[in-house]
Amino acid sequence: MTLRSRHLIAYSAAMFALLILQLVFYAGVFATLSDFDQDVYYTLISQIFCMGIVPFCVLLILNKGKVKEPLRVMRYKAPRDHRACLLISLGMMLLIVPFTMAFNALTNLLFQIVGYKRGYSVGTIYSSAGDFPLMLLMTAVLPAVFEEFSHRGVLLSGLQSGGSEMHAVILSAVAFGLMHMNPAQMIFATFGGLVFGVAVVKCDSVIPAMCAHFANNAVSVVLDYSTQKETALGVWYDRLTSSGSVLSVGLTFVVLGVALYGMVRLLQYAARKAPKPVREGKLLGLVTLDLDVPGIKATMKENAFLIATMIAEGAFLLFLFLWGIVK
Repeated sequence: MTLRSRHLIAYSAAMFALLILQLVFYAGVFATLSDFDQDVYYTLISQIFCMGIVPFCVLLILNKGKVKEPLRVMRYKAPRDHRACLLISLGMMLLIVPFTMAFNALTNLLFQIVGYKRGYSVGTIYSSAGDFPLMLLMTAVLPAVFEEFSHRGVLLSGLQSGGSEMHAVILSAVAFGLMHMNPAQMIFATFGGLVFGVAVVKCDSVIPAMCAHFANNAVSVVLDYSTQKETALGVWYDRLTSSGSVLSVGLTFVVLGVALYGMVRLLQYAARKAPKPVREGKLLGLVTLDLDVPGIKATMKENAFLIATMIAEGAFLLFLFLWGIVK
C-alpha cells in the first residue's frame, strides 16, 4: 500500500467519524445538556478523538507500528529555514487578526441578506471566570493541534506523495473547508487552508500553520466574549457586523485588503526561501508552487476514500445550507 493510500484512508476515517458525531448532535441525542456542556463534549470528542486518535491509530496500524517516519513525512520536524519559519509564523499570527475580524463581519452581513440561519448552533455562555480560558483551550489550542494534524499533517502529506504541491494544497484546503460543516465558515476555512498549506510546504514544517490557526481561532473567542460581555471592543464589533452602511462595509474591505496583501507577501517570501520548483506554477497567480508530479501518478483507487469523503461532506453541507434558508 502506498503512502498516499495510507494517509488518505486515515484522513477519511477521521472525517467519517466526525460526520457520525455531527449527525448524533443534530439528532438531539445530547439535547438534555446545556449549550455550554454540548459545546464542551462536541469539541473534545471531535478534536481529540475524531481528528487525533482515529487518524493516528489508523496510520499506526497501516504503518505496522512505525511512528517516527510518518511524523517526519507529515513535517513534524525542525523547519528548513528557522528564521524564515519564525518570521512567517509571527507575521501570519498578526495579520490573521484583522483579516478574521473583517472577513467574519462581511460573512455575517452576507448571510443576513440571504436569510441564512445555521441549523445547529451551540452558544457559549460566559458565566464564570474560568469559561474564557476553557473556550480558548477548546476553540483555539485543540484545533491548532488536531485539525492541523489531520489536514496539514495526514492529508496534505498524503496528497503530495505522488502528486504536486499545487494539487495537494488546493485539495487539502477544500477538504478543510468542507470539514467545518458550516456554510458560513466554508469560504473562510478554505482560504485559510490555502494559506496554511502554502506555509507548511514552503517552510517544510507544520509550525506556521499551527501558530496561524491558533491566532485565528483565538480572535473568534475574544470577539465572542467581548460581544457577549459588551466590552468596548465587543460593542464596536457588534456595530460593525450589524451595520450595512457604506462606511462600515468600505472600512471592512480596506482592512481585509491590507491583511490579505500582507499574507500574500509573506507567502511569496516563504516561496523564495524554499528550493526552486521543478516545474513552476502560480497559486491564484500570486504564489509559486511546484507542479511537478514525482514518481507514479496517483490512481483512482488511491483517491477513492477521499472522493467518497468529500462527496458525503458536500452533500451534508448543501443540506445544511438549504435547511438554514428555509427553516
